Amino acid sequence: MKCDAADFHKEMCEKLQDDSVKFLEILAFRGSAKSAIANTAFVIWSVVTGRAKFPVVVSDTFSQTKLQIYNIKTELEENKLLINDWGAFEKNEEWTSTNIVLPKYGTRITGRSTGQKMRGIRHKENRPDLICADDIENLEMVRTKEQRDKSWQWLIGEALPAMSNDGKAVLLGNLLHSDSIMMRMKKQLEDGIRDGVLLEYPIMDGEKILWKGMYPDMEAIEKKRKSVGDMRAWQREYLLKIVAEEGQEVKDEWIRYYDSVPKELYSGTGIDLAISKKETADYTAMVSGKLAMVDGQPKIYIMPNPVNERYSLHETVEKAKAISMSLGNQILTPLWVEDVAYQKAAVEEMVRAGLPAEGIKVSSDKRSRLRTAATYIQNGTVLFPRKGCEDLLIQLLNFGVEAHDDLSDACVLTIMGLMNQVANEPRMTIL
Repeated sequence: MKCDAADFHKEMCEKLQDDSVKFLEILAFRGSAKSAIANTAFVIWSVVTGRAKFPVVVSDTFSQTKLQIYNIKTELEENKLLINDWGAFEKNEEWTSTNIVLPKYGTRITGRSTGQKMRGIRHKENRPDLICADDIENLEMVRTKEQRDKSWQWLIGEALPAMSNDGKAVLLGNLLHSDSIMMRMKKQLEDGIRDGVLLEYPIMDGEKILWKGMYPDMEAIEKKRKSVGDMRAWQREYLLKIVAEEGQEVKDEWIRYYDSVPKELYSGTGIDLAISKKETADYTAMVSGKLAMVDGQPKIYIMPNPVNERYSLHETVEKAKAISMSLGNQILTPLWVEDVAYQKAAVEEMVRAGLPAEGIKVSSDKRSRLRTAATYIQNGTVLFPRKGCEDLLIQLLNFGVEAHDDLSDACVLTIMGLMNQVANEPRMTIL
């Protein structure tokens, strides 16, 4: 099949070659040739034109990194057009599985995998002046927030700072998770937190097929979709859509936001306790909310910046008191605390301290409780702030996958506690 370059290929090349663009994120469908263009051809072009002396290619695993270096070597050794234009590239003893040294250009191309040391690496006097990071996450790496945070901190704290001041970084991939590196970086670019260019190329833009040379009509698109088989993989890898794990109780499209809070009728805080400061312990989570009547219907406004820390019992009581007072403008507001096992003693301690804490006995598993509260999220009763609840939303949207669910549990207590206030029920039971 004839596969002429598409308009998006030309745009991609223009941005890659634009020396004024120092950071470029490319989200493109699987098989779009983004890796061949940006992670192979562009690296070689940067070397032969003198724009890069120390390119670093990065992938999620060591084996994948070696494959990327191998692909570059193959082009240097066998691409006749390249050799005709630039002459033969002298192979030497420093051509290894993760390194290519080109003495004629004074250049070293090296490979790194996510998490490997980048700080302080140099080739002669040159720090990395080009970083091409291609699929530096995989589905396993994005499953937990701890792993996502670890990968993110490596990228922004280790890899990018290792570049020279005039270096260029290119980030390639697709959206594996709503909190993945690619998604975090996309938000930074869209919000103006980071300077750079964002390019997005799904296989179809509305009804328009982006690569007519490869997929001339809808029949070809449908054939490709059937070959992929799994609809979730098709949406994620080809349509560039965020796809949650199966069994998602709260869906992305249900989340609605508020910009201001009207005068409330009730307010309170749900607390999921973990009385331990060990690194392996769960977190104590405190999620506050306010309830107001809007057009005769209850609306719950989840407050930004919920607590999610490891506390001792004494610290928990003190923090609960501060939250309760702050939420009520120096008047104590209700605290709803799950009353199970050792947490019962914590509730008693709060009551002794004069706090309006109520132990809530639950009668079902966590997923069932979330499913009940999710009804209020779906119908628009529960609203979230535009900023300040990112971790809470991650836990709600990825319940059962994330390593921790403390914020989610606390939010459920808040929602049900406030709804029971409206119903004027003397006690709360979560079914």
